[in-house]
Amino acid sequence: MGEGDERWIVKEREDGANVNNWHWSEKDLTPWSKEQLTERLVGISAMDDDKKGKCTITSLDKMSGEVTVQSRKQKKFPLYELELTLKWSGELYDEEGKVATEAKGKIKIPDLSEETYDDLEMTVTCDDETGAMRPLKEAMRTAGCKKIREQCLAWRKDLQDSVSAGRDTKMAAKKPAAERANSTYITSAAESKSTKALTIKYNFVPPPRVLYETLLDTDRIRGATASDASMSKEVGGKFSMFSGSVEGENVALTPFSDSEGKATIVWKWRFTTWQPGATSRVTIELIDKDGGTSLELKHTGVPEEELERTEKGWKGLLLDRLKVMLGGTVLG
Repeated sequence: MGEGDERWIVKEREDGANVNNWHWSEKDLTPWSKEQLTERLVGISAMDDDKKGKCTITSLDKMSGEVTVQSRKQKKFPLYELELTLKWSGELYDEEGKVATEAKGKIKIPDLSEETYDDLEMTVTCDDETGAMRPLKEAMRTAGCKKIREQCLAWRKDLQDSVSAGRDTKMAAKKPAAERANSTYITSAAESKSTKALTIKYNFVPPPRVLYETLLDTDRIRGATASDASMSKEVGGKFSMFSGSVEGENVALTPFSDSEGKATIVWKWRFTTWQPGATSRVTIELIDKDGGTSLELKHTGVPEEELERTEKGWKGLLLDRLKVMLGGTVLG
């Protein structure tokens, strides 16, 4: 597929619309989802025998992440990746029906997303890990977690059914871009002192010149990611992607040359949810390979707790979509 192929080239328009069917829009359903999950999860009981005691979910303590409905090529699909923390409390009764043991704790769901819904990871903790409290924690770990999983699946089905039926337009309004965080690019508010690096490699069908231009073009990035973007083609120029979730600056731009056989893009890069002043560095090399492109992305200075999430974002929200748009394969 050549550079002039109208199946992927996005026409330059001030509104960023793609007139070649790469239309996109986005609705934020995070408040609706939090309300629904709270309603479904709070009050779940982990003990069926009221004579022995009770153990229930008391609150949805924290919910990080975002739920959005993406509309691309006139097809709607929900995107979500949430991190939940639930609080629970329980009591065990003695033979006279009086409270013999009390316990409180938390349940953490680190990743509620489309990729994990059928194997949802949950960690149950107890504020005071004593032997007397262990039956309450075990009840929540087994029966309680099973019911939590069922309710999360029920919420997911309701979300998908609402999107399919077109009810999403009544469920919530989109937040301003500056307040948003992309569904896969969700970061911790905690400042990290330890950083890591990651490397990602892809092969693409088009030559390096096309990849170089695509990665710096506002409309093409909008079309590929199905979200708002503002790119720059000048050294020192600012850019933002994923409706403001990522921002950065062009540090170095080296267009493709036959003598070097490659093009290079270097970005200063950060999630907008990182601590003020915290940045990382992204180096993308686009190397000619038999007329196609071998892309190698090196990302350094990533907070340790964000490494896995950042890698998933690069692959799932940008490079995989460019691969579909332009043609190519994943190397590792």
